[in-house]
Amino acid sequence: MAGQNYTTKTEQAYWNLRKAIVTGEFGELSPLDETVLMERIDVGRTPIREAIKRLSSEEFVVWHPHRTPHVRSTSIDDLAALYEARQIFEVKAALMAAERATAADLDAMEKLCDQLDKAIRANDPYQVAELDYDFHLAIAEASYNRFLVEAIRFLNFGSLRLWYRSYIRIGTESINDHHRLQVDAIRRGDVELLERSTVDHIEFSHDRQLKIFGFPRGTPEPAGALLAANR
Repeated sequence: MAGQNYTTKTEQAYWNLRKAIVTGEFGELSPLDETVLMERIDVGRTPIREAIKRLSSEEFVVWHPHRTPHVRSTSIDDLAALYEARQIFEVKAALMAAERATAADLDAMEKLCDQLDKAIRANDPYQVAELDYDFHLAIAEASYNRFLVEAIRFLNFGSLRLWYRSYIRIGTESINDHHRLQVDAIRRGDVELLERSTVDHIEFSHDRQLKIFGFPRGTPEPAGALLAANR
């Protein structure tokens, strides 16, 4: 992540650009001028180009031939399609994880929840967003279906900026309650609770985004209430 020790200049360029895009320092449609970025990140042209190429493949950036790359924008239609896809892939991955997750997988999920709590207490919304991404990927990886893993990895690249924006504007209340409820359901093999909590978590996130876009709707029951009811 941005701020860590990097093994290559390309990695340094990638994580610095990714953070700047996720946090909105480079807003939607902002041009990514190589010369400016070279000076800003203190790396050469090749690492910048490699970083932009990777960010383009992950759909953070739009880069047409012979044109200056720019940060991708997200429309209300994109938002609807993103959350529709999350319901399809993430619910299935969670249910498969309930059947296949190992003790090590569950420990990794619990560790991510602990790290999320720490980032929330530190009021570090960027770290919260990246850890949120890691948590959803950890559940996908516990499905042991590489196609689902790649689908969810790609989907949630599109979620990172949205999550960060919601943390800044609305806050981080309840998000980790949802995560802990999912881990608890996977550990217990409670597929009914797991399916309901995963659907509610995605709808909770979607609702927050709709509020930011100016299209509020009803919010699902907070995860804390479900968690208490199912202990």
